[in-house]
Amino acid sequence: MKRERRRNHTLSPLLIMILFFTVSGFTQTREYWLKTERKGMGFAYDHITIHKLENGNFEYHIDQHTKTDVAGLNPQDIIQKGSYVVNANLLPVSFDFYFKFRAKKAHITGKYKNGRMHLTVEDEEGKILRREIPFEDTYFPATLMDIILKNENKKVFNLKIFDPLELKVNDVQIEITKSDEEEVQATVTEKMTSKYRIDRQGQIKEIEFVEIRVRTYQTDAEDAQNIVYLNTADGFTLTVSSKKSFPNVYKIIKAQIQVKWKDIPFEKFNFEDNRQKVIRKISSNGEYEVVLEIAKPIPPSKETITPVKDEKFAPFLKDTEYIKPNDPSIQQQLAEIQGNEKNALAIVQKILDWISTNIKTDMIAETLTGPEVLEKRKGKCSEYAILFASFARAAGIPTRIVLGELNSGNRWIGHMWNEVWLDRWTAVDPAGSMFVTGPSHIKFIHSPTVMGTQHVRWKLVDNLSIEILDFKEEESKAITQVETGIIGLTYFNSDFLCKISAPDETWLIEEAARRGLSTIRIRPKNEEDVIFALVLFAVPPGTSAKTLLNKRLKAIAGMAKNFCIFVTEW
Repeated sequence: MKRERRRNHTLSPLLIMILFFTVSGFTQTREYWLKTERKGMGFAYDHITIHKLENGNFEYHIDQHTKTDVAGLNPQDIIQKGSYVVNANLLPVSFDFYFKFRAKKAHITGKYKNGRMHLTVEDEEGKILRREIPFEDTYFPATLMDIILKNENKKVFNLKIFDPLELKVNDVQIEITKSDEEEVQATVTEKMTSKYRIDRQGQIKEIEFVEIRVRTYQTDAEDAQNIVYLNTADGFTLTVSSKKSFPNVYKIIKAQIQVKWKDIPFEKFNFEDNRQKVIRKISSNGEYEVVLEIAKPIPPSKETITPVKDEKFAPFLKDTEYIKPNDPSIQQQLAEIQGNEKNALAIVQKILDWISTNIKTDMIAETLTGPEVLEKRKGKCSEYAILFASFARAAGIPTRIVLGELNSGNRWIGHMWNEVWLDRWTAVDPAGSMFVTGPSHIKFIHSPTVMGTQHVRWKLVDNLSIEILDFKEEESKAITQVETGIIGLTYFNSDFLCKISAPDETWLIEEAARRGLSTIRIRPKNEEDVIFALVLFAVPPGTSAKTLLNKRLKAIAGMAKNFCIFVTEW
């Protein structure tokens, strides 16, 4: 039997926009292969077979395989298999769906009856969940090609399409853009925009996923299966570089940062928060630019008492698709974390400390719910933000999801964190176990839900530029007249006030830069396989050596095969 549910924000539109076709009334089995590529690199395929059953219904069988290397660190395979049965009018009868991600898998079956889909979900431990959802006038994604052909004379129409990963029904808009003797072209708009070309036999010729520059095309079995791992650090995860970098981002008092993009109106963003404000914005011919001033915020308020009951905060306290404050496991763990504490600031700090100690960073492709993160004790930034929001809302603290960029040397990386209501919205990053205090984070958008941030997120892929224009540092109390660099066998760094020396002349010492971070390498001249490295990067003020070491060891253990940790004493 198979397993669990839901999906990753990094790749989900590719995995959910099912790529199928059929022509009502055919009597023979049809078989097709589709390949998906980005920037010329094939990383996913679909194998589709469609046949007519003896009772007149039609069955679509789909095998999907996606290879992704999340942020260039974690190669992983995503497998999905589904069989969808529909009647001659393309209306749903039943389905059987299985998926396997790195951290979760599930087997889901469903039967349609009286306007509702009756679902059975079996997770990887064999636990069974039964539920039903409204399904009137709802279609399986497998029938999308037939529906487009059937409605080619309409200019624009709307559909309700079932998502087998999220177990929900989504609203989809279809616009017929071309119809001739050879093909029908249509633009499909849901979470993302995709452009379809379908021939008169009901076969997909091509699909273009507009925002993320991904192309799917029909091909043969050999070409389709020739795929490699997609490195999402090429812009897919909103990773961009700037010409300047901060010496130590956590010592910056104030900074001016320029952000540029195309084709997304200003009103889609929420740039201003308790740290950053817009000091200039320009738009021309679909090109947009803002200059943000980011400064250290007022310290968080100590006056807020839980639970916060003002009705205006209701959207930031309720259960959502991923955030689950009312789940029994979340409430039980929160009770242990919170104890008798009622002060919101103290509770937030307790939650941050617990997450830092108990959750391991793992760049999984899928996105987990709060209870799933609690169970599996791992995830990327979105899992940290989801779990934190689940705990904080369970404690009665209004919490929202924030999407933006995290600074790492001269690189900016797409990131997700939270804002909590402490008499004002206050930025907090559970992945870094910190209150956000300056330009280490650039905020783009906030929402009560994870999915509420994604309409901006997808449109920023390959469509983002960030430059540091100016900044002011804290005045250092330490006095140093040594410039950063190597003198003899010793490396000095004036920004971080540190030095490291090679033991003697039989050793080599050299400086390198990787991903905007300075790395000092020291090794014996005659030992190529032995190397010691000093990597300099900024950490939030107050971070203990134990906390930092724990985080680094967990991160390395998740990336390095057969990595072992031996600790005798702290």
